[in-house]
Amino acid sequence: MTLQEKQNKLNEIYKPFFNNVKDKVGDDIGQYGNPLLIDLAKTNNINTDVMIFGQETNTWYNGIKNIDELIEIYSKFLNDNLRSNTPFWQCFRKWLGDENGVYVWNNLSKMDYNSNGNRSILGCSNKKILEEILKGSAEIIKKEIEIIEPKIIIFLSGPSYDFIIEDYLGGKKKDNLEITEIAEENQLCEFELKGFENIKSFRTYHPRYLNTQGDLKNKIVEFLRAKIYK
Repeated sequence: MTLQEKQNKLNEIYKPFFNNVKDKVGDDIGQYGNPLLIDLAKTNNINTDVMIFGQETNTWYNGIKNIDELIEIYSKFLNDNLRSNTPFWQCFRKWLGDENGVYVWNNLSKMDYNSNGNRSILGCSNKKILEEILKGSAEIIKKEIEIIEPKIIIFLSGPSYDFIIEDYLGGKKKDNLEITEIAEENQLCEFELKGFENIKSFRTYHPRYLNTQGDLKNKIVEFLRAKIYK
């Protein structure tokens, strides 16, 4: 499929997701961040072989009601942030990226939610809403992977988010002798995702923390780059 054909398929699954999840978690401006939706057709020089996951949104674009506008805004957000010097985008662009293209950007939790002033999904006190967000996110992520067909997935989410990979995406940690020689499991691990066993999947720290780890950071980045560019 061409990128536009893949994007058309993404748009088909995004529209019910966009409406259904918001119906369940509420539609109050400021209560949630609009879900992160992927754009393949307008993102400059996209490389669909690699999908990189962050943790979750952070109050982003919660006033947007039109899905086509939201997809375009997230595409612009990605293109603009590639020039950012924050650790996540440094990792996305420089540590793991190269001149061959921009990787597909995703989040383990498609939305954040304002739970008594705490935006992180880890601090959501409303278990019903938490379940709706994570279940809905996982369902759409699986469909995104099916459509986009990445060859490698990297979760820059840290160990605190492993329960999402395991409980919602069906991930199981794999023994990897290469990894045990350079890092502990909480620092770097390999996952096998149910239904996507042919895709290499790895999880390491969020770049904000990884950036403080000196030589360990260099070893992990070198390991991941070797998997991306093998």
